[in-house]
Amino acid sequence: MKLKIVISAIVVLLVAFGIVYFLFNKPHRNPGTEAGISINAYDLFRQYEENEDLGNARYLDKVVRVSGRISEITENQEHEQVLTLATGNALFGIRCTMQTPAATAHVNDSVSIKGICTGFLTDVILTSAFVESK
Repeated sequence: MKLKIVISAIVVLLVAFGIVYFLFNKPHRNPGTEAGISINAYDLFRQYEENEDLGNARYLDKVVRVSGRISEITENQEHEQVLTLATGNALFGIRCTMQTPAATAHVNDSVSIKGICTGFLTDVILTSAFVESK
C-alpha cells in the first residue's frame, strides 16, 4: 500500500514538472508572421474607451497593426523601448513595448506598428511590437 502511494506521488510530481516545464519553455509568438488587424490609433483607443469588453472581444491577444503619430518615446522598468501613439486624448494613448529598439523612430513621426494587444489600462497596450513602416 505504501509503495502505491509513493509511486503515485512520483507520477504526480513528474506530470506537474512536465506541465511547468512546457509552460515556461513554449515558443513565443512572433507578430511578424501573422497578418493582423489594421486600425488607426484613434479608432482603436475610442473602441476600448467606449466599451472595454467589446474591445477585448475584438483585439485581446490578437496581432494588431496600428498606424498613428508617435507622441512619446520612453523606457519601461525592464529597459525596453516603449513608443506611445497619439489618440486625440492628451493623457492616454497606445503604448507599444518594442521587441527591439526602433532607432529611427522620433516623436511626431507617423508610423505603422504591429504587436500583440494585451488589453486596456487607461492606455491600450501592445507587446512584442515592431515598427512595420514609417
